[in-house]
Amino acid sequence: MASASLRAYLEAYAAGQVDRETMLATVAAWPLEERDFDPAHTLPDHQDNTAEVISGAALLDQITDEDYREIFRRRKAR
Repeated sequence: MASASLRAYLEAYAAGQVDRETMLATVAAWPLEERDFDPAHTLPDHQDNTAEVISGAALLDQITDEDYREIFRRRKAR
């Protein structure tokens, strides 16, 4: 069974389908995976459930800088 897509969840939030508090709580608790790194693979690997996806959402303005900081503050507090 495939795991849920963090990227798709953040896109749903950006589209207004998820409220902010729910998004913060959900993403802060999301089981992030380690990023696979293959030096021979120079293109983005498109992994869905890594911290890089959260950073990318901030760069794409799907979440605010404040959202980004709050997500990682809550992750650290867990």
